[in-house]
Amino acid sequence: METTKKDKYISATTPLLIFLSGLIDVWVMLIAPVILYFVYRRFALSYAQLTALKIFDLSISLLALAFALGLVNSSLLIVARDFQVEIPLVSSGFSKYLIGISVLGYYFIYLIVFTVLSFRQKIASPYFSFKIFEALRGKRVVAG
Repeated sequence: METTKKDKYISATTPLLIFLSGLIDVWVMLIAPVILYFVYRRFALSYAQLTALKIFDLSISLLALAFALGLVNSSLLIVARDFQVEIPLVSSGFSKYLIGISVLGYYFIYLIVFTVLSFRQKIASPYFSFKIFEALRGKRVVAG
């Protein structure tokens, strides 16, 4: 993919813009990659557009993963209460904070990775990304 310097710098500032949008509200952080994707598409910034798409895909994937882990945590808590058993991390309520902090930490680390790799003109491919929107977009996705 051929990129210009302007496209490279805009792509590198995309994770920063998404992080700063999270300071407004958490849900704005989820919507910001979609808005940036369509803005970049309007101005034909293909590299920045791909970065915004990958960040949005990572956001949705981590949200689904956190939801699934929350369901497992809740079911373990119900089982522990029904059988009057103490599961150390679950019964104390610490596991929900552990899940939230680890998912958010992974997201912030990958925002930094997206920034660094954008300056090097490489595309980051997060491990926990389901690549849903890349598949819907019609681009070929290699599993791995």
